[in-house]
Amino acid sequence: MGWNEMKVTIIAIILCGLFIFPLFGLALSNESKQEERFESSVFSKVDAYIAREMKRQRLPGLALGIVKGDRILYLKGYGHADSSGRPVRPETPFGIGSIGKSITAIAILQLAESGKIDLDVPIQRYIPNKYKGAEFITVRQLLNQTSGFTQISTFSNTLASVNDQVQDAIEKNALSYAEKFLNQTKQTEHPYTYSNANYVILGYIVQQVTGQSYGDYVKEHIFDPLSMHDSYVTLNEASAHGLATPYRRIFGYNVAYNGPFVYIAGDAPAGYMYSSVKDMSHYLIAQMNGGRFEDDSVLTSESIRLMQTEPVPGTYAMGWSSNYINGLRVIGSPGGSLGFQAQTFMVPEQQLGVIVFSNVLDAIDAEWPETHVITTTHIASGVINLLNEQSIEASGLSISQKYLLINGLIIILSACLLYTTARTAKRCLGPWSPDKSSHTERSIKVITRIIQNFAGLFIILLLSTTQIVPIWHMATIFQPDVILWLKMMTVLMALKGSMEIIRLVRSIWH
Repeated sequence: MGWNEMKVTIIAIILCGLFIFPLFGLALSNESKQEERFESSVFSKVDAYIAREMKRQRLPGLALGIVKGDRILYLKGYGHADSSGRPVRPETPFGIGSIGKSITAIAILQLAESGKIDLDVPIQRYIPNKYKGAEFITVRQLLNQTSGFTQISTFSNTLASVNDQVQDAIEKNALSYAEKFLNQTKQTEHPYTYSNANYVILGYIVQQVTGQSYGDYVKEHIFDPLSMHDSYVTLNEASAHGLATPYRRIFGYNVAYNGPFVYIAGDAPAGYMYSSVKDMSHYLIAQMNGGRFEDDSVLTSESIRLMQTEPVPGTYAMGWSSNYINGLRVIGSPGGSLGFQAQTFMVPEQQLGVIVFSNVLDAIDAEWPETHVITTTHIASGVINLLNEQSIEASGLSISQKYLLINGLIIILSACLLYTTARTAKRCLGPWSPDKSSHTERSIKVITRIIQNFAGLFIILLLSTTQIVPIWHMATIFQPDVILWLKMMTVLMALKGSMEIIRLVRSIWH
């Protein structure tokens, strides 16, 4: 090719570039604008949906985060963080409950990557060797919740450790669980059974292996690399940085709670940590991008896949479990602690993540028998459906409807008991009318009624003053209104029993 021909070719290429590249740029610009318009339209629908659900479910405050790929699409706070009217912001910390188990799983997997922990050796290597059963349970079994530990058996520890100091609370709780669960002396296979004890012991192993406190390790190796600057392992830190006020529901009304059970220091690795939706958005981006957020990585992609993969479908991975929303496979976790509820979902097929936090929780927020499905679970599912232009699945009864049923039942039962108490008072304290039955029959009937009326009070006193049934104390914490009503009714029944005693004495006298 001659020089003249080469010049013509170069000029032609330049001219093509001048005309064609702007067309490409225009096309990309139009595509970007269309995407922005779509997102704006969808987010308007999301806002309307959140507002509707907050009213239906009587949520004081809510925070929402949506991520896709390696970017944050949407962060917003709704409602109030406390009774002063302080608005919820994306940086407002909330209790994240059992979502924190995945943070503990990351810590363990980091130590496994560095060779400090072997997932498949008995935990006897990492905890005091006086526990015989520790030689038959591996670190992996703790992570996958297949150790055989149970959840109900952890409630007594939760109640007992409420006032423990932060510094040694995890060690104390972990060793208490070890005493309770690690007395087996033979190898057995265990199915998946959810228990906080698994992750408390894992948090203790982190401390044993690193020589750091669990909180210091998590902050240095997880929170800092992921720029999670509004995330905390202690209540005091979270409160000092604007923690949303936790609320309980009392006969349908939200009442702020500032009691001791907001925070259980010894259970921190299993469910007592605090984060904002902004920080949790960084966390989900790392989860969906092979452990990487911006320029930092907390795990290799292989470890991320491991922690998101259930050993058997429908069981538990390592901090996460899978489910389906309108046919889409999702990975996530609900979270709940007194006054806080949360839900995270990731849609691997779409590289989509959703986080929903709220600052009210009691037992009535959970579905029965699937108690892991809570109000924020339904809301997060609804957001995913809206983002996919799908219809929103029905979320069942609203909180108002649930309390209408509960309060109605309470009123009816209370009225019946008051009526029977008034009749008993009239019969026992009014003018004496002799019973035509024999003295023995009359005495047996009265004594039976006395026993029946005092039985409830005896049972309530036994449950309240002992740890025979720890779940009773948990119910007292999470549903205090119903428990208070039950106690009042047993006192009223005991009053009936007292009047029956008076009737028995009068009968003997006459």
